[in-house]
Amino acid sequence: MGEILTALAFAAAIFMGISIGASSIAPAFGPVNSSGAENILRAALLGGIFALIGSVVQGRNVTETIGSGILIGEITLLQGTIILFIGAALVIISVLTDYPMPTAFTVTGAVIGSAVGFGDALNYDTIAMIIGYWVMVPIVALFMSYGIAVALRHLIPKEGSERFIQALLLVSGAYMAYTTGAGSVGLAVGPLQSMDLELNVVLIIGGLAIMAGSWMYSPRIIKAVSRDYTNLGPRRSIAALGTAAVLAQVGIQMGAPISANLAIIASVIGSGMVEGKSNMERGKILFTAVAWVGAFFLSIALTAGIGLLIQ
Repeated sequence: MGEILTALAFAAAIFMGISIGASSIAPAFGPVNSSGAENILRAALLGGIFALIGSVVQGRNVTETIGSGILIGEITLLQGTIILFIGAALVIISVLTDYPMPTAFTVTGAVIGSAVGFGDALNYDTIAMIIGYWVMVPIVALFMSYGIAVALRHLIPKEGSERFIQALLLVSGAYMAYTTGAGSVGLAVGPLQSMDLELNVVLIIGGLAIMAGSWMYSPRIIKAVSRDYTNLGPRRSIAALGTAAVLAQVGIQMGAPISANLAIIASVIGSGMVEGKSNMERGKILFTAVAWVGAFFLSIALTAGIGLLIQ
Protein backbone atom coordinates (compact mmCIF):
# COMPACT_ATOMS: atom_id res chain seq x y z
CA MET A 1 0.00 0.00 0.00
CA GLY A 2 2.86 2.35 0.84
CA GLU A 3 4.48 1.85 -2.57
CA ILE A 4 1.20 2.53 -4.35
CA LEU A 5 0.70 5.74 -2.34
CA THR A 6 4.26 6.86 -3.10
CA ALA A 7 3.69 6.28 -6.83
CA LEU A 8 0.42 8.23 -6.64
CA ALA A 9 2.16 11.09 -4.82
CA PHE A 10 4.83 11.34 -7.50
CA ALA A 11 2.19 11.18 -10.22
CA ALA A 12 0.25 13.96 -8.49
CA ALA A 13 3.39 16.12 -8.22
CA ILE A 14 4.15 15.67 -11.92
CA PHE A 15 0.51 16.40 -12.77
CA MET A 16 0.73 19.58 -10.69
CA GLY A 17 4.02 20.57 -12.32
CA ILE A 18 2.53 20.15 -15.78
CA SER A 19 -0.49 22.20 -14.70
CA ILE A 20 1.79 24.99 -13.45
CA GLY A 21 3.74 24.97 -16.69
CA ALA A 22 0.55 25.17 -18.70
CA SER A 23 -1.08 27.92 -16.66
CA SER A 24 1.56 29.98 -14.87
CA ILE A 25 4.60 30.00 -17.15
CA ALA A 26 2.61 31.04 -20.19
CA PRO A 27 1.78 34.58 -18.99
CA ALA A 28 5.52 35.34 -18.76
CA PHE A 29 5.70 35.25 -22.54
CA GLY A 30 2.14 36.41 -23.25
CA PRO A 31 3.17 40.07 -23.59
CA VAL A 32 6.20 39.01 -25.67
CA ASN A 33 3.87 37.31 -28.12
CA SER A 34 1.46 40.23 -28.01
CA SER A 35 4.19 42.61 -29.14
CA GLY A 36 5.27 40.36 -31.99
CA ALA A 37 8.73 39.62 -30.57
CA GLU A 38 8.18 35.84 -30.57
CA ASN A 39 5.60 33.45 -31.98
CA ILE A 40 3.53 31.39 -29.55
CA LEU A 41 5.39 28.08 -29.92
CA ARG A 42 8.86 29.57 -29.52
CA ALA A 43 7.64 31.61 -26.56
CA ALA A 44 6.38 28.43 -24.86
CA LEU A 45 9.74 26.73 -25.51
CA LEU A 46 11.79 29.56 -24.00
CA GLY A 47 9.42 29.96 -21.06
CA GLY A 48 9.78 26.30 -20.12
CA ILE A 49 13.58 26.36 -20.24
CA PHE A 50 13.94 29.43 -18.03
CA ALA A 51 11.28 28.12 -15.62
CA LEU A 52 13.33 24.94 -15.15
CA ILE A 53 16.42 27.00 -14.33
CA GLY A 54 14.49 29.10 -11.80
CA SER A 55 13.01 25.99 -10.19
CA VAL A 56 16.41 24.50 -9.46
CA VAL A 57 18.27 27.70 -8.52
CA GLN A 58 15.70 29.47 -6.32
CA GLY A 59 12.88 27.04 -5.63
CA ARG A 60 13.77 26.17 -2.04
CA ASN A 61 11.99 28.97 -0.11
CA VAL A 62 8.45 28.42 -1.36
CA THR A 63 8.90 24.63 -1.28
CA GLU A 64 9.63 24.82 2.44
CA THR A 65 6.66 27.13 3.06
CA ILE A 66 4.23 24.78 1.33
CA GLY A 67 5.73 21.67 2.89
CA SER A 68 5.96 22.79 6.51
CA GLY A 69 5.01 26.47 6.90
CA ILE A 70 1.25 26.61 6.46
CA LEU A 71 0.26 23.86 8.85
CA ILE A 72 2.00 22.98 12.09
CA GLY A 73 3.64 19.61 11.64
CA GLU A 74 4.30 17.64 8.49
CA ILE A 75 2.05 16.99 5.51
CA THR A 76 1.57 13.22 5.29
CA LEU A 77 2.00 11.40 2.00
CA LEU A 78 -1.76 10.83 1.73
CA GLN A 79 -2.47 14.50 2.40
CA GLY A 80 0.13 15.59 -0.14
CA THR A 81 -1.37 13.37 -2.82
CA ILE A 82 -4.87 14.77 -2.23
CA ILE A 83 -3.60 18.36 -2.15
CA LEU A 84 -1.78 17.99 -5.46
CA PHE A 85 -4.58 16.23 -7.32
CA ILE A 86 -7.19 18.77 -6.20
CA GLY A 87 -4.96 21.77 -6.94
CA ALA A 88 -3.88 20.47 -10.33
CA ALA A 89 -7.41 19.51 -11.40
CA LEU A 90 -8.67 23.04 -10.78
CA VAL A 91 -5.78 24.54 -12.73
CA ILE A 92 -6.24 22.19 -15.69
CA ILE A 93 -9.92 23.20 -15.82
CA SER A 94 -8.82 26.83 -16.04
CA VAL A 95 -6.38 26.01 -18.86
CA LEU A 96 -9.10 24.24 -20.84
CA THR A 97 -11.42 27.25 -20.43
CA ASP A 98 -8.64 29.78 -21.28
CA TYR A 99 -8.82 31.54 -17.90
CA PRO A 100 -5.33 31.52 -16.33
CA MET A 101 -5.66 30.35 -12.72
CA PRO A 102 -3.20 31.27 -9.96
CA THR A 103 -1.79 27.91 -8.89
CA ALA A 104 -0.75 29.49 -5.59
CA PHE A 105 -4.44 29.96 -4.78
CA THR A 106 -5.48 26.38 -5.46
CA VAL A 107 -2.53 24.65 -3.78
CA THR A 108 -2.45 26.92 -0.72
CA GLY A 109 -6.20 26.51 -0.33
CA ALA A 110 -5.81 22.75 -0.65
CA VAL A 111 -3.11 22.69 2.08
CA ILE A 112 -5.38 24.70 4.40
CA GLY A 113 -8.33 22.44 3.65
CA SER A 114 -6.29 19.30 4.26
CA ALA A 115 -5.31 20.63 7.68
CA VAL A 116 -8.99 21.07 8.52
CA GLY A 117 -9.89 17.63 7.21
CA PHE A 118 -7.04 15.76 8.87
CA GLY A 119 -7.14 17.68 12.17
CA ASP A 120 -3.84 19.57 11.87
CA ALA A 121 -3.20 22.97 13.45
CA LEU A 122 -2.69 25.89 11.08
CA ASN A 123 0.10 28.45 11.21
CA TYR A 124 -2.02 31.61 10.99
CA ASP A 125 0.97 33.95 10.87
CA THR A 126 2.19 32.30 7.66
CA ILE A 127 -1.31 32.30 6.16
CA ALA A 128 -1.73 35.99 6.96
CA MET A 129 1.64 36.75 5.34
CA ILE A 130 0.68 34.88 2.18
CA ILE A 131 -2.77 36.46 1.84
CA GLY A 132 -1.33 39.90 2.58
CA TYR A 133 1.18 39.40 -0.23
CA TRP A 134 -1.58 38.33 -2.61
CA VAL A 135 -3.65 41.43 -1.80
CA MET A 136 -0.64 43.71 -2.19
CA VAL A 137 0.50 42.35 -5.56
CA PRO A 138 -2.32 43.53 -7.89
CA ILE A 139 -2.53 46.97 -6.25
CA VAL A 140 1.20 47.65 -6.51
CA ALA A 141 1.37 46.05 -9.97
CA LEU A 142 -1.31 48.31 -11.41
CA PHE A 143 0.40 51.54 -10.35
CA MET A 144 3.97 50.37 -10.87
CA SER A 145 3.43 49.01 -14.39
CA TYR A 146 1.48 52.12 -15.39
CA GLY A 147 4.32 54.35 -14.18
CA ILE A 148 7.00 52.30 -15.96
CA ALA A 149 4.95 52.26 -19.17
CA VAL A 150 4.62 56.06 -19.13
CA ALA A 151 8.35 56.45 -18.43
CA LEU A 152 9.35 54.09 -21.25
CA ARG A 153 7.04 55.91 -23.62
CA HIS A 154 8.96 59.13 -23.03
CA LEU A 155 12.47 57.69 -22.69
CA ILE A 156 12.61 55.26 -25.61
CA PRO A 157 11.84 56.74 -29.04
CA LYS A 158 9.34 54.95 -31.24
CA GLU A 159 11.63 54.94 -34.27
CA GLY A 160 15.17 53.61 -34.50
CA SER A 161 15.17 51.52 -31.31
CA GLU A 162 13.28 48.43 -32.43
CA ARG A 163 16.12 45.95 -31.91
CA PHE A 164 16.92 47.29 -28.46
CA ILE A 165 13.25 47.08 -27.45
CA GLN A 166 12.90 43.52 -28.78
CA ALA A 167 16.04 42.42 -26.90
CA LEU A 168 14.85 44.06 -23.67
CA LEU A 169 11.46 42.44 -24.08
CA LEU A 170 12.94 38.96 -24.51
CA VAL A 171 15.16 39.45 -21.44
CA SER A 172 12.12 40.59 -19.44
CA GLY A 173 10.10 37.55 -20.52
CA ALA A 174 12.95 35.16 -19.77
CA TYR A 175 13.50 36.62 -16.30
CA MET A 176 9.78 36.49 -15.55
CA ALA A 177 9.67 32.82 -16.58
CA TYR A 178 12.70 32.19 -14.34
CA THR A 179 11.10 33.82 -11.29
CA THR A 180 7.81 32.07 -11.98
CA GLY A 181 9.55 28.69 -11.97
CA ALA A 182 11.40 29.61 -8.77
CA GLY A 183 8.21 30.69 -7.03
CA SER A 184 5.95 27.95 -8.36
CA VAL A 185 7.92 24.70 -8.19
CA GLY A 186 7.22 24.49 -4.45
CA LEU A 187 3.53 24.23 -5.23
CA ALA A 188 4.24 20.97 -7.08
CA VAL A 189 6.81 19.37 -4.79
CA GLY A 190 6.28 21.06 -1.40
CA PRO A 191 3.60 18.56 -0.28
CA LEU A 192 6.12 15.73 -0.81
CA GLN A 193 8.42 16.89 2.01
CA SER A 194 7.42 13.93 4.19
CA MET A 195 9.13 11.56 1.72
CA ASP A 196 12.51 12.80 3.03
CA LEU A 197 14.05 13.07 -0.43
CA GLU A 198 17.03 15.21 -1.38
CA LEU A 199 15.52 18.65 -2.02
CA ASN A 200 17.62 19.40 -5.11
CA VAL A 201 16.44 16.17 -6.74
CA VAL A 202 12.83 17.03 -5.96
CA LEU A 203 13.28 20.53 -7.39
CA ILE A 204 14.71 19.13 -10.63
CA ILE A 205 11.76 16.74 -10.98
CA GLY A 206 9.31 19.57 -10.36
CA GLY A 207 11.15 21.87 -12.77
CA LEU A 208 11.12 19.26 -15.54
CA ALA A 209 7.38 18.74 -15.08
CA ILE A 210 6.80 22.51 -15.26
CA MET A 211 8.89 22.71 -18.43
CA ALA A 212 6.92 19.86 -19.99
CA GLY A 213 3.62 21.55 -19.16
CA SER A 214 4.81 24.81 -20.66
CA TRP A 215 5.80 23.09 -23.89
CA MET A 216 2.62 21.04 -24.21
CA TYR A 217 -0.20 23.33 -23.16
CA SER A 218 0.85 26.93 -22.55
CA PRO A 219 0.19 28.26 -26.09
CA ARG A 220 -3.53 28.49 -25.19
CA ILE A 221 -2.86 30.72 -22.18
CA ILE A 222 -0.20 32.76 -23.99
CA LYS A 223 -2.89 33.66 -26.50
CA ALA A 224 -5.38 34.48 -23.72
CA VAL A 225 -2.98 36.78 -21.84
CA SER A 226 -1.58 38.47 -24.93
CA ARG A 227 -4.89 39.12 -26.67
CA ASP A 228 -7.94 38.68 -24.44
CA TYR A 229 -7.17 40.97 -21.47
CA THR A 230 -5.58 43.94 -23.20
CA ASN A 231 -3.47 44.44 -26.31
CA LEU A 232 0.05 45.65 -25.54
CA GLY A 233 2.84 47.17 -27.55
CA PRO A 234 6.47 46.30 -26.76
CA ARG A 235 7.07 49.16 -24.28
CA ARG A 236 3.98 48.35 -22.26
CA SER A 237 4.91 44.67 -22.40
CA ILE A 238 8.32 45.46 -20.89
CA ALA A 239 6.60 47.47 -18.17
CA ALA A 240 4.22 44.60 -17.38
CA LEU A 241 6.92 41.94 -17.26
CA GLY A 242 9.40 44.07 -15.31
CA THR A 243 6.80 44.88 -12.67
CA ALA A 244 5.64 41.29 -12.33
CA ALA A 245 9.20 39.96 -12.10
CA VAL A 246 10.10 42.37 -9.27
CA LEU A 247 6.97 41.47 -7.30
CA ALA A 248 7.56 37.77 -7.94
CA GLN A 249 11.10 38.03 -6.60
CA VAL A 250 9.76 39.74 -3.46
CA GLY A 251 7.44 36.78 -2.91
CA ILE A 252 10.28 34.29 -3.39
CA GLN A 253 12.40 36.04 -0.77
CA MET A 254 9.44 36.04 1.64
CA GLY A 255 8.72 32.38 0.96
CA ALA A 256 5.21 33.31 -0.17
CA PRO A 257 3.73 31.03 -2.85
CA ILE A 258 3.82 33.20 -5.94
CA SER A 259 0.80 33.79 -8.10
CA ALA A 260 2.47 34.57 -11.42
CA ASN A 261 -0.88 34.99 -13.14
CA LEU A 262 -2.00 37.51 -10.52
CA ALA A 263 1.18 39.56 -10.88
CA ILE A 264 1.41 39.44 -14.66
CA ILE A 265 -2.25 40.02 -15.47
CA ALA A 266 -2.46 42.97 -13.04
CA SER A 267 0.72 44.36 -14.61
CA VAL A 268 -0.67 43.84 -18.11
CA ILE A 269 -3.81 45.75 -17.14
CA GLY A 270 -1.83 48.56 -15.49
CA SER A 271 0.51 49.08 -18.43
CA GLY A 272 -2.42 48.80 -20.84
CA MET A 273 -4.16 51.70 -19.06
CA VAL A 274 -1.69 54.01 -20.79
CA GLU A 275 -4.02 53.64 -23.78
CA GLY A 276 -7.12 54.25 -21.67
CA LYS A 277 -9.80 52.09 -20.10
CA SER A 278 -11.29 51.15 -23.45
CA ASN A 279 -8.22 49.01 -24.14
CA MET A 280 -9.13 46.59 -21.34
CA GLU A 281 -11.53 43.64 -21.50
CA ARG A 282 -13.25 44.54 -18.23
CA GLY A 283 -15.79 41.72 -18.36
CA LYS A 284 -13.17 39.01 -18.64
CA ILE A 285 -11.02 40.66 -15.97
CA LEU A 286 -13.92 40.71 -13.49
CA PHE A 287 -14.92 37.13 -14.26
CA THR A 288 -11.31 35.99 -13.82
CA ALA A 289 -10.99 37.70 -10.42
CA VAL A 290 -14.21 36.07 -9.16
CA ALA A 291 -13.07 32.67 -10.47
CA TRP A 292 -9.73 33.00 -8.67
CA VAL A 293 -11.30 33.75 -5.29
CA GLY A 294 -13.84 30.99 -5.84
CA ALA A 295 -11.11 28.46 -6.68
CA PHE A 296 -9.28 29.27 -3.43
CA PHE A 297 -12.33 28.51 -1.29
CA LEU A 298 -13.37 25.56 -3.46
CA SER A 299 -9.95 23.93 -2.99
CA ILE A 300 -10.29 24.40 0.79
CA ALA A 301 -13.75 22.83 0.78
CA LEU A 302 -12.80 19.87 -1.42
CA THR A 303 -9.67 18.83 0.50
CA ALA A 304 -11.37 19.40 3.87
CA GLY A 305 -14.30 17.25 2.76
CA ILE A 306 -12.09 14.44 1.47
CA GLY A 307 -9.98 14.53 4.64
CA LEU A 308 -13.04 14.32 6.88
CA LEU A 309 -14.40 11.36 4.86
CA ILE A 310 -11.09 9.50 5.16
CA GLN A 311 -10.81 10.26 8.88
